[in-house]
Amino acid sequence: MSQFVEAADQLRHVLDVEAAAARQAQLPNLVKLVERKRQAVTKLVNAGMPETDSDRTALAAMLRAAEENALVLGAVEGALQTVRERLRQDVSAAADPGLYGPQTVGHRRKLRHTLAAQLDHTA
Repeated sequence: MSQFVEAADQLRHVLDVEAAAARQAQLPNLVKLVERKRQAVTKLVNAGMPETDSDRTALAAMLRAAEENALVLGAVEGALQTVRERLRQDVSAAADPGLYGPQTVGHRRKLRHTLAAQLDHTA
């Protein structure tokens, strides 16, 4: 097995593991895989250009894995953005005193610790 095939296979494996972790929402594992992916990319870069058919086959397999990985990570990013925006809206709504503010007739302003607890509960 050439150095290039070995490097491409290693990167493909890391990408497959990363995509599987993303599909299962294992965010801490994604963070841990960053360094492994960086090392695998460095190894592939240092392996040079693909020269043989087996090198090109390994490169094609790695590129397919990279494309799949990008799609999965893009979906995870979209889901996290949706959660972040929803959380932002919910916390903002919980902290909103309303149209007339805290001096609305018949209502007293919530104590700071009550509002903080409500925000914590909402978040």
